[in-house]
Amino acid sequence: MLLDVMLPDFQEREIKAQSLEATVLYAQAVMFDSSNKLKPGDSVLSDFQIDFEECIFESKGVLYILAGRGARKHASAPAVEALRAFKNADVNERVA
Repeated sequence: MLLDVMLPDFQEREIKAQSLEATVLYAQAVMFDSSNKLKPGDSVLSDFQIDFEECIFESKGVLYILAGRGARKHASAPAVEALRAFKNADVNERVA
C-alpha cells in the first residue's frame, strides 16, 4: 500500500528539496528479500519515495517490486510514525 504522507507545507518543501516525494510503501507481507534482512511474511515500511513507475517503488537504497492489486491512501505524519514505531518494536521483540 502506498501511503501519501500529509505534511505541513514547510516539511513537504524540505522533502522535495531532497528530490523525494512524501510517499512511503507499507507492505503487509514480503515475498522475497535479496538482502535477507526480512523473512517471507514480514511486513515492511519504506523511507520516502525517490521514484515510482508501474510496479517498481524506489526509496533510499532499496528497490521494491510490487505484486498484487495494492492501494493508495493518505496518512497523517503521526500515523506513519506510529506505524514505524510499531514496526521497530516488533523487530526488537524478535531479536530479544
